[in-house]
Amino acid sequence: MRYTYNAPTGPARWILLAVAALTLFLLLRPAPPSETGETEDVSEMLKMYPTASDAETDTEVLGIGRHSATVIFLHGLGGSAAMVFPLMEVIRPKLWQVSWLMPNSPRIPITAAEGKVGPAWFDIDSFPEKTDLDPPLPTHEDEVAMKKAVDRVHKLIQGELDRGIDSDRIVLAGFSQGCAISLLAGLSSKEKLGGLMCMSGWLPLADQLKNGKHPYQTSHANQLPVWMGHGDADQTIRHGWGLKTLDLLHGMGFKDVEFHTYSGLTHWTRADELQDMRKWLQKRLPPT
Repeated sequence: MRYTYNAPTGPARWILLAVAALTLFLLLRPAPPSETGETEDVSEMLKMYPTASDAETDTEVLGIGRHSATVIFLHGLGGSAAMVFPLMEVIRPKLWQVSWLMPNSPRIPITAAEGKVGPAWFDIDSFPEKTDLDPPLPTHEDEVAMKKAVDRVHKLIQGELDRGIDSDRIVLAGFSQGCAISLLAGLSSKEKLGGLMCMSGWLPLADQLKNGKHPYQTSHANQLPVWMGHGDADQTIRHGWGLKTLDLLHGMGFKDVEFHTYSGLTHWTRADELQDMRKWLQKRLPPT
């Protein structure tokens, strides 16, 4: 099910911008809002977008004026579309023609959380031990759930194409688990997309690469522009996983990959990263 909202105007827009400003303040703090990298105070967002945390739904915020491009943004483990809204409002200025489509994951048992049920795109067995300074990329991953999530993203892409959006005006983005699924969906898309924007994530199923090619990789995938950002103090999804992903993408033939390291940043985001993301999106999705 999809819930569609118009971009806020008038007093509602000022309220949302105030919440976004508060988010910027929180992002400048040295510690992340929570262990999952998601802000806990989303009450104002849910007042304006009451369906934005409903499992397995899609929340869409339309641009202002002509809808000429779409960002499909996937949240992280334990997150929701509602938690993406403050980040979206920071990035959106000068991108008013861009609509944002934010799917909510299913709620599933998480092995790494002792089987507790929560929002996730796929199960995770465990996180690296904090004492392990350079853990390898995972080799035992929930590919069945990953494939299901990728198929869902492909359907969202097709929906945008059916609405008349050109494939090179569609960008896939995500945080943590959302980054992982965005990478897989971008690699395997039959369409030539506008790019991939990945925050604090990694390339899944990397152990299945053969002769420098990922099993999900199409013949044109390495033409995709990729933006990656990762904090070097991330103890959840290690900065080294991001660097390993960068090396793998280069080995897979990707030429246009930007990788940004954010000193002292843990498993979350902050203002300078969001500004870098906005600049990259402005290049990829200019007004038409």
